[in-house]
Amino acid sequence: MNTRRLATTGVAIVAALSLGLTGCGTKTDADAPAGNGTGAAPASSAPADARAELTAAAQKLNQQSVRMELKSAVVNGSGMMDPATKTGDMTMKLGPEGTFRILLLGDDAYLKITGMQGMPKKWLHMDTTKLGKSGQFNLMPEGDPGGAKQMIESVVDVEKTGTGSYAGTLDYTRTKADDPSIKALGEKAKAVPFTAKVDDQGRLVEFAIDTSVLHESLGMMTTTYSDFGAPVTVKKPAASETQEAPQELIESMGS
Repeated sequence: MNTRRLATTGVAIVAALSLGLTGCGTKTDADAPAGNGTGAAPASSAPADARAELTAAAQKLNQQSVRMELKSAVVNGSGMMDPATKTGDMTMKLGPEGTFRILLLGDDAYLKITGMQGMPKKWLHMDTTKLGKSGQFNLMPEGDPGGAKQMIESVVDVEKTGTGSYAGTLDYTRTKADDPSIKALGEKAKAVPFTAKVDDQGRLVEFAIDTSVLHESLGMMTTTYSDFGAPVTVKKPAASETQEAPQELIESMGS
């Protein structure tokens, strides 16, 4: 098994997933220029009404199941997550690097990779509690399973641009100040443009991040949310089809 390549690519995929779904994930390019992010959050300039509306819309992601679709120049994916039961089934495609499918069942995560030479055929199991609070597979953190709190806390400023439409700036150091990949981004991590859309029921239905400011190859990363309240059924892989993830992968995805 090519564990080093698995670790490197796995981190990139899950970091991209975290970034797209919650607006506060990590950079997917290991060649980002170094910097010294301090983690100090500037005073917010967000108008109270716009912030309150976007906050309420985002918080609904913690209240019911949702289908998500992620589109970007680097990674594309889709799937369902239920924050109430901490279950999810996501498939991520990284072009020629292959396809990753991620199953979440409470504190257990299962990863399967296809289309990448030298990778295991079985599901790779990880106990997410051993990855730390900032671990890359901590996609549904305790107390904030939909990522709404992290999303809103990373907002520096936001304004309402139309009915159900918003635009503003994210500062990743507000929620990931100790993350090495966030520190590596330096000042870039503190001013990342975003737009958001809310439906007539006050639910967040689109969150688009201009990640080209982090690296020119990334472009826009857009996540859409739909099928609110739909049932999410995730079946645990059979023991015969599962193996424990290599330690190198676990360490690379830990906090």
